Amino acid sequence: MMLAEHVLFFLLLSLAIVVMSAFYSEPEDAPALRSVPRRYGVFVLACAVIAVVMLLLERVFASVR
Repeated sequence: MMLAEHVLFFLLLSLAIVVMSAFYSEPEDAPALRSVPRRYGVFVLACAVIAVVMLLLERVFASVR
């Protein structure tokens, strides 16, 4: 699979995770639905930060020459 396909699959699955967590955390559906874009942005941004940190740590500590 290409990188773009993996990224799109991740975004689709993470959207499902965020929607489910929003509806489980809010007692009413309307506020839960309104909170999805913000929650989704935070989730994807946090995952991107973790991925960058992991890549930096790999570059620093696991570089083989």
